[in-house]
Amino acid sequence: MDVVQDVRAGPPPHPGALDAVDTASVDGARANGTSGLELTHVACCVCGAEDCTPAAVGEDFEYRSSADTFIAMRCRGCGLVYLDPRPTPSELPRIYPQNYHAFDFSPERFGFVYRVRRALEGRRAVQWCRGLGDHARILDVGCGDGFHLRLLRDFGRAGWKLEGVDASVRAVDAARRAGLVVHHGSVEQLDLPPSSYDLILLIATIEHVDDPPGVLRAVRRLLRPGGRVVIVTDNTATLDFKLFGGRHWGGYHFPRHFNLFDRTTLQRLGETAGLEVESVETVVSPVNWVYSVRNTLVDWGAPSWIVERFSLRSPIALAIFTLFDAANQLAGAGALLRIVLRCPADQNVASGAAAALQSPRAVTAQPSNGALPAAL
Repeated sequence: MDVVQDVRAGPPPHPGALDAVDTASVDGARANGTSGLELTHVACCVCGAEDCTPAAVGEDFEYRSSADTFIAMRCRGCGLVYLDPRPTPSELPRIYPQNYHAFDFSPERFGFVYRVRRALEGRRAVQWCRGLGDHARILDVGCGDGFHLRLLRDFGRAGWKLEGVDASVRAVDAARRAGLVVHHGSVEQLDLPPSSYDLILLIATIEHVDDPPGVLRAVRRLLRPGGRVVIVTDNTATLDFKLFGGRHWGGYHFPRHFNLFDRTTLQRLGETAGLEVESVETVVSPVNWVYSVRNTLVDWGAPSWIVERFSLRSPIALAIFTLFDAANQLAGAGALLRIVLRCPADQNVASGAAAALQSPRAVTAQPSNGALPAAL
């Protein structure tokens, strides 16, 4: 049985000396946040509450897309951790720069790490497709450059019809150059055929979108009755979050990860969209561990040659933290969450339930970066 920490309500979760969150730093972050990127205030996307407490104050340690300081808030109502205030849609080209890794996760850029991840993720991707027929239709929402679609093309059945969706022109162009069918835009707004997909993937995507319930309602509309959706996302009920969650936790990916979940909030999200929870489990990944250390070193002003020992191009660091997170996985607290949701056999019932549980927020198209190499 998975063991998952209850992180709902309460004070900021990590008041230690390194990652403390105090009132002065929060006030400073709000003041600074208005001077760089254009930001907007939001409520909790799961329960709609605006009663929250600061969980972290941090910066864009990875790309330095702005000089802003950002605040991760924890909802007192349901426990969701979310970025508030956050960049407006007009700022997306700035916070997702041209060298963003999900736009080109290739063997040329990542070498040995790419080859290892391809082998491991290929096996996982085929497992997600268990029970599908020879001519199943599969959609990857937030497909990035098509990494997972290429895996399914290489390791899956020849008759599967594979498609992707991404909001980034650069990512879509890269995927199309690889011979993939990828739609440019957001899944909420694209005119895709309803009730026609057997499996929909959101791999390292849901944390990037502004309105997760709206995305999942769109996904449910596209699924055949009985079809499944697989979501893989960062897990806030982990040891790395406990240790680094006040400022440096890699899962924040400031300011690109808008909503961060634990088991409870992720299940509630799926149910809000009218989907049935089939399974929830945690998955081993070293990436948040590696980037938590990297962010700390960057913040401390460490020399670049030390910082670069902790990155997606660092097989030694990735290997060490893979073993470390595997130990946490034994307690059901791996770095990632994977939930499988099913579209009810009676779509009319599902539609009625979803209408009664509309998202408290308007749908806003946000980038999805499914090529984000979150799991090794």
